[in-house]
Amino acid sequence: SVLSPVAQAYCGHQFGHFAGQLGDGRAITLGWLQTQTKEDQDWIRHCWQELQLKGAGPTPFKRSADGRAVLRSSIREFLCSEHLYSLGVPTTRAATLVVSDSTVVRDKLYTGDPRPERCAVVLRTAPSFIRMGTFQVCLGEDELTGRSGPSVGLDSSLLPKLVQHVTKNYMPNHYHEADVKASSTGMVEEAATRTAKLAALWQSIGWCHGVLNTDNLSILGLTIDYGPFGFVDWF
Repeated sequence: SVLSPVAQAYCGHQFGHFAGQLGDGRAITLGWLQTQTKEDQDWIRHCWQELQLKGAGPTPFKRSADGRAVLRSSIREFLCSEHLYSLGVPTTRAATLVVSDSTVVRDKLYTGDPRPERCAVVLRTAPSFIRMGTFQVCLGEDELTGRSGPSVGLDSSLLPKLVQHVTKNYMPNHYHEADVKASSTGMVEEAATRTAKLAALWQSIGWCHGVLNTDNLSILGLTIDYGPFGFVDWF
């Protein structure tokens, strides 16, 4: 079959303020692989793996960026996601890392000294890359920022489908075919529990996520988006 790559739109509360539409500016989903249904890392049940390229080029949500990723950040994501997985921390995973001959200009230390760097592409996997911010696409205009989601007015048609998709495929204990409200309540409770456990596991290994906003929070309670992050040196 012919692949139809997609990029996901989502919104985000960033550092206490609603930022409106964001989205995958350099992440492209190639498709999904069906696997055996199993219990994974104690509390995630799934039978799918989403395959996503990060750094392969611009998407409709790139804003002013170029859609590429540099080698150093790609190596960081590859190594850290696999390290956290080996420690039993729920996370997206890295399958491959391909280095490109092309370069982009980056200011590595934000000191006004931009230089060309090698590009790379990471193939990362997860049961789903749906985020908490995905559920904010229908939010109306924010009083403080004046920004809104891209799908204002579609709450009654879009959000129930999204809730039922997530619960049916990833939280089957909370899926109610004829009761979207019950599915929604169960999904929110499950997402909150998974995220709380995730944060506790981060603290147990001295790991800190640098941009913990709703656009960087997985609805499945996975560590996602390895941009700024760090380990506490003495812990």
